[in-house]
This record gives sequence, C-alpha cells and structure tokens, in this order.
Amino acid sequence: MQPYRGLADIYDYLLAGVDYEEWADYLEQIFGYFRIKPCGIILDLACGTGNSTFPWARRGYTVCGVDISREMIALARKKAREENLDIVFYRQDLRSLDLPFQADVAVLYQDGLNYLLTHKDLKEALIRIRSAVRPGGYFVFNLNMVEKLPVGRQPEVSWLEEKGLTLIWESSYEPVEKIWRIKLVAFAQREGGLYEKIEEEHRERSYSRGDLEPLFRQTSWRLEACYGAFTLNEPLPEERNIFYVIKRED
Repeated sequence: MQPYRGLADIYDYLLAGVDYEEWADYLEQIFGYFRIKPCGIILDLACGTGNSTFPWARRGYTVCGVDISREMIALARKKAREENLDIVFYRQDLRSLDLPFQADVAVLYQDGLNYLLTHKDLKEALIRIRSAVRPGGYFVFNLNMVEKLPVGRQPEVSWLEEKGLTLIWESSYEPVEKIWRIKLVAFAQREGGLYEKIEEEHRERSYSRGDLEPLFRQTSWRLEACYGAFTLNEPLPEERNIFYVIKRED
C-alpha cells in the first residue's frame, strides 16, 4: 500500500509542530558554509503537501517539488495556488526520477530516503537524483536512525484521540533487516459528521554512514559532510537525525 494515500489530508495536522522555516534556515546555513548559491532551481524531494517547499518560494528562490503520493501532490498544488506561489510540483518516484531541468541543489528531509528499503532502491534513487542536479551541484538530505527510536521487537500500540480524529498505531523494529514498521488505523470525521476509516502501513529502513559511503562512490557522489541535525558538528553516537551533504562528481 502506498504511504499517505489515506492520511494525506490529515498529514499537516499530524505534523503541525514542525517548523519548516527553521529547517530552511538550517539548510541556508549549510548553503553558506559550502558556498552553494542556488541561482537556478532548488529541487525539494519527498515534498509531501508542500510545507517544506513553500519557505523557499517565500524567500525568493525558484523551487520545484517532487513526491510519489498523488494525494500529497494534489494538496501541495492546491495550497500553492491559495498562497499565489509559483511552484511546479511533479508526481514521481525517486528511483525513476526524470525531470526536464537540472537543479543547483536538491534537498530532502523528513526521512524520505528511509522509505527506500533496499540498497538497490537507494542506489537507483541516488543515480536518478544525480541526473537531476547540475555538474558540481549538491544534494542535502537527512536520514532517520530508526534503531534509536524508543520501540522494541515486540509490537507496541499507541493512540491519539482528539475531536474529529482517532489515530491508533502499532510499531515495532526488526533489528536484522533494520526496518521500523508502523501500522496505522485512523478514524477521521468528514463533512456531514460521518467518519472514514483509514488504514496504512509505513516502513523505514536505517542506513549507517558505512552503508552509504560505498553507494556514494558507486553513484559518483562525493561526501562533503555529515552532521547532527541542526548543527555543523559530527553526529553524536546517540543522535537519531543525521544530515548528509554530498556533491555531484563528474
């Protein structure tokens, strides 16, 4: 089942606490450190409903968004029209990315790459993203170290209940495969007071720096830096959210 088919219209509600302007501030700090000057296009990958894309447009950058979910992209386009933001959104899979331009820099956060569950899938995505970035361009992304989540091998059930929404999820971690699974059931109130039942399963795989470095070499990327989130420091052993800065080699 494709993630975020049913949850797309409550995604913004679930992530209401995320400060996307702060994320853009942090990436601009990285841009400055590496003298990245996105005079052309910023490519926002796994952009969801566009909340990670909009700050770039508001700051005067030319930006395009890409996501695999038809429902998420439809919401992103609707919100961009409502804000009068000139942004083109593409519905594409990172493993077969094919765009009519090359960006100065590609960005991806909110653990979008963790949804690629095999080295083969991740390698294909890195190849296609490289083709979407100009020679000498950069790709800045984060990965979620899911083994550091407070969840064990046995499924654990949690829930959220608020007006108009009940969300129940069962999560577990498979240490051999390094995959975190979360099964979600939501009851969301719709117009007229009726409730819709939504069921989804999400899976994320953890990738270490040791996993990634051979893939970078094989796909002609050069690792420039690895940071703990929202810092310019090497990640601490306990950190769960890791940022990578890689540069296209030619």
